[in-house]
Amino acid sequence: MKRSFIREILEVIGSDTVSFAGGLPDESLFPLEAMQKAAADVFATPGALQYSVSAGIPALREKLASYYTAMGLETKPEEILITTGAQQALDLISRVYFRFGTLVESPAYLGALNAFSANGCSLTPVRLGEKGIDLEAFERRFAITKRAYVMCDFQNPTGFSYSTSQREELARIAIRHEGIIVEDGAYMELFFEERLAPMALYAPHRTLHVGSFSKTLAPGLRLGWIRGDAALLAPILALKERSDLHTSTLSQLLAERFWESGLFGRHLRTVRATYKGKCDALAHELETQLRDFRFTKPKGGMFIYGSFPEGIDAKELAMECLKEGAVFVPGGEFYPGAPISPEARFNFSGTTPEQMRRGIGIISRTYEAYKDKKERLYA
Repeated sequence: MKRSFIREILEVIGSDTVSFAGGLPDESLFPLEAMQKAAADVFATPGALQYSVSAGIPALREKLASYYTAMGLETKPEEILITTGAQQALDLISRVYFRFGTLVESPAYLGALNAFSANGCSLTPVRLGEKGIDLEAFERRFAITKRAYVMCDFQNPTGFSYSTSQREELARIAIRHEGIIVEDGAYMELFFEERLAPMALYAPHRTLHVGSFSKTLAPGLRLGWIRGDAALLAPILALKERSDLHTSTLSQLLAERFWESGLFGRHLRTVRATYKGKCDALAHELETQLRDFRFTKPKGGMFIYGSFPEGIDAKELAMECLKEGAVFVPGGEFYPGAPISPEARFNFSGTTPEQMRRGIGIISRTYEAYKDKKERLYA
């Protein structure tokens, strides 16, 4: 079984390497003091280190249900299943609902592609372009598979966000063909301008909405969840019980107490403002130092995605850049089969503006040398 290119890269990069590869949150934004206070409270709570219920502790499920209800998506606590990160949610969902295949965006989140492939799921890609997914092609194929996986908010890797009308049309397709769409909302709260309603709002009985605390609070907690009809969650819960019994009681209590403190909203506003500034900074460096790289600046999330000129093998270039002290993720990794591609993804949340200047400078110089070498080779 092939490992994730990103995870392999993260293991070999040196301390001086400027990495635009992983989707790492800015560690300086972790609310350490507030979490320490929450931890003191948690450790004074009976049962904090004990087994807990498989669906997740009631207090956290109640808060998540209220979160969705406040968005207009009426949700009960029994319609929330806590998972060990959003990655486990995708793994469990694919084992229950994608056994006969699913549609995926192309390009798509690498972790989802790997989870689905590891479980033997047949993947049917539908091109996601600058203006969105091809809805006609999506419906033709969804009529056959009855299953799909999408990321409507600041999609990983492209940063694209579906419009309200596109979300509504996806929902109509799910209802019309009586299928299930899994909506990955890992980046939903990382908006720079406005948060759109999740696609699940328009087809609540035909969607499973996946969420995560990794991008908004701390990935080390390994906390995610699934929102869906209780009947849809039942077989997933049964499989989770067989997989790991339940998600860490301690992590759930820490997240719940932090939420209860009333600091979550302020924390999210700080994260959004910081990431917007970082996105602007990286976009500036790309525009001034790497002018051959074409991209559209996203309105949220953690990534800038674009393309080098045709004929450039971005993976080959990325490996050359790694030798020089900087690295990004080649876009081919986000397609089934990992084809050669000139596309590339750059993360902006995990680097400082100074690191961005230095890293893009390294990539620019390496790119020019790489391009000259190819031109001489084929002259």
